[in-house]
Amino acid sequence: MGTKKGNGLNYKQTFLIGFGFMACMLMWSVYNSYVPVIFRAKLTELTDGGSKLPAFLSVALLVNAIMTIDNIFGVIFQPYFGKKSDKTHTKWGKRMPYIIICLPICAVFFSLIPVAATVKAAALSVGLMMAVIILFNFTMSVWRSPVVSLMPDFTPSPLQSDANAVINIMGGIGQMLGFVIGSIATALVGLLGFTALHDALRAKTNTLGQVLATDANGDVVIRFFSDKNSIDTDTLNNFIASGRDTLYVNGQKVAEKVAALNRHGEPTYVNYTPVFVVAAVITVLCLLVLCLFYKKNKQNDLSKNVSIEDEEGKNKKVKIKELPISKAERKSLITMLAALFLINNATEAIVPNFTNFALDTLNVKPIYSTLMMAVFAVSLAAFGIPAGAMGRKLGRKKTIIIGLAVIVAMFAFYIAVSQLFATNRMFVWIVLWIALVVGGAAVGCININTLPLVLAIGGREYVGTFTGYYYTATFSAAITGPILCGALIGLFGDDYNFMFLFCAIFFAIGLAVITQVKHGESNPDDEEWIQAAVEAADD
Repeated sequence: MGTKKGNGLNYKQTFLIGFGFMACMLMWSVYNSYVPVIFRAKLTELTDGGSKLPAFLSVALLVNAIMTIDNIFGVIFQPYFGKKSDKTHTKWGKRMPYIIICLPICAVFFSLIPVAATVKAAALSVGLMMAVIILFNFTMSVWRSPVVSLMPDFTPSPLQSDANAVINIMGGIGQMLGFVIGSIATALVGLLGFTALHDALRAKTNTLGQVLATDANGDVVIRFFSDKNSIDTDTLNNFIASGRDTLYVNGQKVAEKVAALNRHGEPTYVNYTPVFVVAAVITVLCLLVLCLFYKKNKQNDLSKNVSIEDEEGKNKKVKIKELPISKAERKSLITMLAALFLINNATEAIVPNFTNFALDTLNVKPIYSTLMMAVFAVSLAAFGIPAGAMGRKLGRKKTIIIGLAVIVAMFAFYIAVSQLFATNRMFVWIVLWIALVVGGAAVGCININTLPLVLAIGGREYVGTFTGYYYTATFSAAITGPILCGALIGLFGDDYNFMFLFCAIFFAIGLAVITQVKHGESNPDDEEWIQAAVEAADD
C-alpha cells in the first residue's frame, strides 16, 4: 500500500492528503494578514484613538494581544484533540470526523470576522468580532492536529521523509494563496459586478482602513486647518505620500486626510468580506478533495494497527534536572532554550504587525502588502535546503549565528535608512525589499537548524522529551512576542516602525545568548535519526 512503483512514495496520494494542510495554512495566512488591520480600525474608533484607554494600554498592544489567541488555543486544545483522534474509531477513520465536521464550521466563523466589523456600533462590533474569533480559533484547534496526522496514517515510516516534503509544499501553496487572495477577491467581485465592494477593496485608505475621498486625479483630498502657504512644501508632500492621517507642525494639527462618509455622516471602512469568503470557499473545496480521496483510499489507513498507548509510554516527560546528562550539557540545553525563546519573540512579532506597518509607513493596503510577506515566505522556503546543508557542513550553531547576524544587520540597516532617508521613498522601498529577501533566507538558516541542535544535546533516547522542551520555548514566545512588541509600539504612539527595532533587539540578544551554547553538534551517524525526529515533530 502507498506505493506507486515498487516501494516508492505514492506522490499522487500524498498530494491529495496535502489539501487538508493547504486549507489550514490558507486560512492562517489571511487571518494573520487582515485581522490586525480590521481590529485596529475598530478599536481606534471605540477608544477615540486610544485616548480612553488606561496609560499602560494602547491600541497596538490590544491588537497584538488578540493575535495571540490562536497560539494560546493551540497549546491548550490541539494536543488534546490530536490524542483524542488517535483513539477515535468510525467508518470514516480516526481523523476525518473531526475534519469533516469542524472545517466547514471553522470556515463559516472565519467568513463572519469581517462581517462583524461592518456593524455600526463600535462596541457591539468589537464584541461580535471577539466572539467570532474565539469560535474560529477553537474549531480550528479541533481539526488542525487530525489533519496533519493524516500523512503518517497513510504513509509507511520509511517514506514519511519524502511525504513530509510534499505536505510542506502544499502548506506553502496554501500560505502563498493566502497572500495573493486579496488581489484574487478584488478581481472576482469586479467581474461579478459588485461595484461597491470592488471600489472599497481598491480604494485609497488611511491607517484606520477608512476609505479616503479622492479628487479627479485620484489624489487624496486634504483638509487644511491653517494657511496652506504656511506649511513647508516638502513637509506637505511627505504627508500626502505617507500613510499618516493627520499632519502636526510644532504640536499643532494643521491638516488631515479626509475619509469618505456614509449616509449617517460616519467614515466608511474597507469591507474585507470578499477576501475572507473567497478564502473560505477554497478551504471547503480542499475538504471536498480530501473527502473524495479518503472515501476511495480508507482501506489503506495504516494507523488501525498502531498502539498509541505504547508510543506514549516511550515519551514520558522528564524534568531537566532529572535528565541523565552532564552539568555542561544541561547548561547548554537551558541556554539554547532561552535563545529560542528570545529569537521566536522576534519572529512571532513580525506577522501580526506587518500589514499595519505597511499601511502606516508605506501607504500600502493589506491586499498588496501581503504580496511583500509572500516574498519573505518564498525566500525562507527556498533557503530551507541550503540552510540544512550549511548546518551539516559548517555546524548548526555557526549557521544559526550567521543567520542571526545577517538579520540583525538587515533590520538595523533598514531602521537607519528609513530614518535618515525618509524623504527618499524609492531608496527606502529598495532597502526594505532587500531586507525581506535576505531576512527570509537568514530566518531559514535559524529555523532549519534549531530543533536538530536541541535534539542532538539529548540524544536518541530523549527525542520526545527534548522536542517538548523545544515547543514549550517556541510556543511561549508566540504568546509573549506579539504582546511585548505591541507594548513597545504603543509606547511610541503606535508607530509601527518600532516593530523592526523590537525584532532587531531580540534577535541580537538571542545571538549573544546562543554563543554560549557548547553542545548540540551531531556526528554523521546521528543525522538519520535526527532528521526522522524533526520530520515527526513537524507532523
